[in-house]
Amino acid sequence: MSSVLIVTGGTVDHVILERLYKKKCPDEVIAADRGLCACDTCGIMPDIVVGDFDSADDTMIKSYRGRTEFVDLDTHKDFTDTHKALAYALEKGYAPIYLVGATGTRMDHTMANMGLLKQCADRGTEAFIIDGHCRIRMISGDAVYKVAKDNEYPFIPYGGEAVVRSLKGFEYYGESIVFKPGDSLGVSNSIVKENGIIDLESGYLLVMESHD
Repeated sequence: MSSVLIVTGGTVDHVILERLYKKKCPDEVIAADRGLCACDTCGIMPDIVVGDFDSADDTMIKSYRGRTEFVDLDTHKDFTDTHKALAYALEKGYAPIYLVGATGTRMDHTMANMGLLKQCADRGTEAFIIDGHCRIRMISGDAVYKVAKDNEYPFIPYGGEAVVRSLKGFEYYGESIVFKPGDSLGVSNSIVKENGIIDLESGYLLVMESHD
């Protein structure tokens, strides 16, 4: 399947962005509003630029018009620029989807962007939010997931309880585990075997591959 890289307006680690772009060679790059600035810094030409451009540099916007496709949005709308970019990627059937700049100092945008991962989980589309310290995805039951031995793996339930039949290969493992909203049960787990196996029974679980 074809992959897509969405660069949006949060905090962007340019080294991470350049490395991801070179390693994954996405079939399409979408810049969401101020994400165009990060693309420009890293020498990445987006295939589409989406936004209301309330936070992007006007001179830079003008310099890209005519060189690539633009989707101009109204500043008064019921969705974010990132949401629109992700909706486009899902409509086109891209997978996996990589989002850079989806976290940062604006916690409202960070939380909303993590919530957008639910749309991907509901469609069975692999999607990852990637920054300098985390790679975040959302999984949903009923399914079995394998994760590689690397960094820590906090598990945070989303939208209600998440029930795990079993966790195998982790430092904190077990069976019939219920992750409840407002509980810190899933924080700071790590893999001690070759791989970690998450056998999810029901619910939504944010899996955060994290490091300091």
